[in-house]
Amino acid sequence: MTDPLIAIENLTVSFAVGGVLHPAVKDLSLTLHASEVVGLVGESGSGKSTALLAVMSYLPGNAVVEAGRVLHGGVDLLRASRETLDDVRGRRIAMIYQDPTTALNPAMTVGAQIAEVLARHLSMEGARARERTHELLRLVQLDDPPRVAAAHPHQLSGGMQQRVMIAMALAGEPDVLLMDEPTTALDVIVQARVLDLVRTLHRQIRSAIVFVSHNLAAVAQLADRIGVLYAGELMELGPAAQVLEEPSHPYTRGLIAAVPRIGARRLPQGIPGTASRDPQRFTHCVFADRCAFTADICRSSRPALLAPSSGGHLSRCHFAAEPSRIGAVPGERATRAAHDRTAEASPLLEVSRLSVEYRRGAGFLGLGRAHAVRAVRDVSFRLPRRRVLAVVGESGSGKSTLARALLRLTPAAQGRIVFDGADVRAFDAGHLRAYRRRAQIVFQNPTSSLNPHKTVADIVARPLVLEGVPREDRRSRVLATLRAVGLTEAYLDRHPAQLSGGEKQRVALARAFVTEPLLVVLDEPTTALDVSVQATILELLLEQKERTGCAYLLISHDLAVVRQVADEVLVIRDGEVCEIGPAERIFGSPAHPYTRELLAAVPDLEPPAARNSV
Repeated sequence: MTDPLIAIENLTVSFAVGGVLHPAVKDLSLTLHASEVVGLVGESGSGKSTALLAVMSYLPGNAVVEAGRVLHGGVDLLRASRETLDDVRGRRIAMIYQDPTTALNPAMTVGAQIAEVLARHLSMEGARARERTHELLRLVQLDDPPRVAAAHPHQLSGGMQQRVMIAMALAGEPDVLLMDEPTTALDVIVQARVLDLVRTLHRQIRSAIVFVSHNLAAVAQLADRIGVLYAGELMELGPAAQVLEEPSHPYTRGLIAAVPRIGARRLPQGIPGTASRDPQRFTHCVFADRCAFTADICRSSRPALLAPSSGGHLSRCHFAAEPSRIGAVPGERATRAAHDRTAEASPLLEVSRLSVEYRRGAGFLGLGRAHAVRAVRDVSFRLPRRRVLAVVGESGSGKSTLARALLRLTPAAQGRIVFDGADVRAFDAGHLRAYRRRAQIVFQNPTSSLNPHKTVADIVARPLVLEGVPREDRRSRVLATLRAVGLTEAYLDRHPAQLSGGEKQRVALARAFVTEPLLVVLDEPTTALDVSVQATILELLLEQKERTGCAYLLISHDLAVVRQVADEVLVIRDGEVCEIGPAERIFGSPAHPYTRELLAAVPDLEPPAARNSV
């Protein structure tokens, strides 16, 4: 085999915090060969992004490279001169980030940003640069390249912005593309299109790719090899098919068990606990505290990364060569009682011909003519207690607008919203406050919905304060609710910055549940979470529903998640209902072409048969 394009050798990177070094990556060795796609997966904090930043020599100021090298063309990029790095970045190695809204310059047109890369790395300017810019935009399958080139980033959709990022990365004609969670923030249809685009581009330009994601199904669509990172260590590495079908590490098996499947109704299984952040954790197996197969040797000896079988498959487990010792990949769990069609059927929430309009286009200084844009049109449905109605559709379809209208956070133009027999649109201020105690909402991003200056105790107690609950009663209710979502008394005095993503979402759920609501609107509650944390949150939600008797309106573009928890599904596009019905029927025999398009776009752990192996 030829020399690798990238060779990471025994890399250890730590971050200095309060005078203490906290390891982020430990003894990482990994190669990337020409035209190869390597996927890196793992939970948040596993070291995936740190590894990519090390390859680009973009590590932040408090990062300390304690050991190791990153070689490209015989040059150690971690110790290269500024001149060498300027030549490598963008020209030899290019990076595509998760969030194009922060990576693209909002003050420059798309064309100007691509032209800047062409001028810097290929000395291409003027008419030739404009022509090449249009070629690149066409290459990433953007229609009307001149129009896109003249647009600013905010004038493009999220999927179009991500394609622009890919075009910019390709502008320097690099040998290596580093892709850091490029599809995580995208809806299922746009995600499928971006994955298909990356596959197509890989066949055309043959650049080597490192694809980082916590979405195993997305990685399965692209990768030739998969590396599994946990708490800074590489736990497993091998050909994609072997890692996915014959995983030899318990952590990999746990990740696979946590992936929701579109083809089967089974509640995914989360991995109990959280990854250790102890700086001394590498004296033994870092996964020992969460592993169901831990033995004494796991707590006393650090396992080496060894080959349990042939074919370049490596695993950091004392028992990797004994697959029977660490069990099989968990199978399907029993169908939940939540899907019993004999459940209580009287409606808690009944919506009839609901429409929401926005005024738009008054022009500069308000001198132009405004016009109404109907974001939601004639939506009707019934939601009984103890049931889950999922509202699905791509970004911009009207899902979140509908959710906000139900809670009167956005005014409706017409229609009826009847909650527990009362007309919500007719509520005065007092009745509206009472309604919002009984109907709560949990937002997608807990980081932005939790006050960073308040403690967990204050955040969860806030609805009780507004309800006028005496101080002496609040603490017991807050504690009981925290325990119900899997958090202990130790969390009361913590601030959001001290919590993981999953812990923040649990706090957001506790805040919603503390008033014992009858209805909870869940607006993309698991989209930003790792697959294992997502599985744990889904199980928690179903337990809460059975315990309290509440109903859920679940807003989501993740149909694999919806498949596991929904009783009924409402499919919405451009503000209009395409179809509505029992989940079994929607997933088993969808009637509308748009529903079939959504289902076809869901990535699966099975790699595409047509994908070319390198």
